[in-house]
Amino acid sequence: MSSNIDRRSFMRLVAVNSAMLAAAKSSKSSTPPSYQVGVGYSSDPYTAASTALSACAQFPTSLTGITVVIKPNLVVPKPSSSGATTDPNVVKAIVDLCIASGATNIQIIEAPLPGNGPYWGPCGYNAIFTKKAYPQVTLVNLVTGTYVLTPVPGGTAYQQMYVPSIVVQPNIFFISVGKLKTHVDAVVTLSMKNLVGLASETEYATIPPDTELPRHDLHLRSINQSIIDLNLAVPIQFAVIDGVWGMEGDGPTTGTPVATNVVLAGVNPVAVDRVGLNVMEFAQNSVTYLNYASQAGLGPANTDDVTLLGDTYAPYPFVPPTAPPILFAPECTPNTISFTGSNSVAIKYAIHNACFTHASIIQDSDVTPGVNIIRQLHGFKEVQPPGENLVWNGLDSSGSLVAPGVYYAQIQAISSPSNSTNVNYSVGRITVTG
Repeated sequence: MSSNIDRRSFMRLVAVNSAMLAAAKSSKSSTPPSYQVGVGYSSDPYTAASTALSACAQFPTSLTGITVVIKPNLVVPKPSSSGATTDPNVVKAIVDLCIASGATNIQIIEAPLPGNGPYWGPCGYNAIFTKKAYPQVTLVNLVTGTYVLTPVPGGTAYQQMYVPSIVVQPNIFFISVGKLKTHVDAVVTLSMKNLVGLASETEYATIPPDTELPRHDLHLRSINQSIIDLNLAVPIQFAVIDGVWGMEGDGPTTGTPVATNVVLAGVNPVAVDRVGLNVMEFAQNSVTYLNYASQAGLGPANTDDVTLLGDTYAPYPFVPPTAPPILFAPECTPNTISFTGSNSVAIKYAIHNACFTHASIIQDSDVTPGVNIIRQLHGFKEVQPPGENLVWNGLDSSGSLVAPGVYYAQIQAISSPSNSTNVNYSVGRITVTG
C-alpha cells in the first residue's frame, strides 16, 4: 500500500483529467472564456516575462500614486537557475512596466529563513536594483518590519493572521511572482503558495524554532488551508509565474532544475496557477489548495475557461514530489454547539488513498498561535477511502466538559507508520458556546 503521489498515480490522474476536459469541451456552449493568461516562451527571462505581461492585456495602465508591492520567491540564497528562486530579470520586466505605468514607489519584499540575512545578493537582486538604476525600488526584508493581525474573511484554518503591514496598507497594488516548482508538502508552489512567505515567522514558529518548517503552525492547521487563508487575507492583484527555470522532484529547495523557458501572467492567480499545472503536466485535481480555491470561488476549477494569449509553450512532464497522502478538510456538524444533554459534533473527513490517520481535538489561538491538544480521538490507524466519520462529545482528555471557545478537529495523515515525518494536516473549526 502506498498513498504517496508517485509518478504512476500522477499520470493516471492526468489521463482521467484529460478525458474529463475533452468531454466538457465537446459539450460547452459558445460562451467566451472568463479568464486569460499571458504566456511568454523564451530562455531569456526578461523577454519571456515581457511577452507574458503584454499578452495577457490585464496589467494596469496607470499606477500613478499607487505603491506597488512585489513578492518574489527567494526561499534560499541560490540563483534562479537552481529552479528554487524567482529570476530577478523577470521581476525587472515587471518593475519596468510598473514605472512605464507611472509607479514611483515599488517595494520588492521577502523574508529569509530564520537566522539568515536577506538573499538579495545571492539571488541577483542587488546587482540589478541599484539606487542609481532604479531609484523607485526598495528591497524590503520583511523580518525586520512590522506584522499586523489581519482578518481572514471566510478562512477555514484561521480567522485572523499575522502578515506584514506593508501588504495591507491602502492604495497598494500587490503582485505575486512565484516559481514553477514542486513542493513536498503542497505538491506545487506557483503564485498562491508564494504567499506563505508573508506569514510571520515569529508568530507561527514552533518552540524551539523548526528551521525546516519555520512557520510550522501553518502546517499543523493545514498548509493547504493556510495558503487559501493567506490569499483571502491578502488578495493577489496580479500573478506571475517564473518558469524559465523550474524545479521537479522534492522541491521547493532540493529538487532538480528544469529549463521550461516559460513565464505566465494574469489577474487571476488560480487561473495562472492552473496553467502552471498544465505546463508541468500535473492533473488539475492533484493540488488540494487549488481545489479549495476553486470551491471558494476564487478562480476556475480547471483550464476549460482559460484563454492563453501570447506564445505557445512546450509542456514538460515534471517528476512529482514525495508528498504526504492527500487529505481534505474535515466537515464538523454542527460547527457551533453548546454541549448540553447528549449533544455532539459529527466529524467527517475524506482521503484520496488508503493511509494512516490520527484524529484529535485541539486549541490553537489566532492571537498567540500554539497547539494545545484537548483530546485524542484516535492514534494513527489505517483508514480506507473515502475516509472516516467520527464523533466528539465535548469532553477533554480528563473527561471534563470543555469551556466555551474555538476548537479544531485536527486530522493527520501519513503513508505508513515508518514514514511518520511526512505528514499532511487538515482542520475543521468548532465553536463551543456557553
